[in-house]
Amino acid sequence: MSYQIVDNGSTIKFVGDSGELLIIKRNIHAISVVRDDMIEINTGHPLRNYFFRWKDVYDPVVGTAIDLRDFLAGLITA
Repeated sequence: MSYQIVDNGSTIKFVGDSGELLIIKRNIHAISVVRDDMIEINTGHPLRNYFFRWKDVYDPVVGTAIDLRDFLAGLITA
């Protein structure tokens, strides 16, 4: 599975091989690195946390999971 991450103003769009996912920025409580290679987006609801491997992201190109976490955090604060 590969992903492209797009900033859509008030949402972040994840475009993948199987479709798209929109996450409203104000619903994101935390973004963290799990197991050194995985990103978790916590939306505050226990059944609505999103996980994906940073190596599966082809746009933007980043070097580590920490870089991707920081990129996503920058989208939320912008």
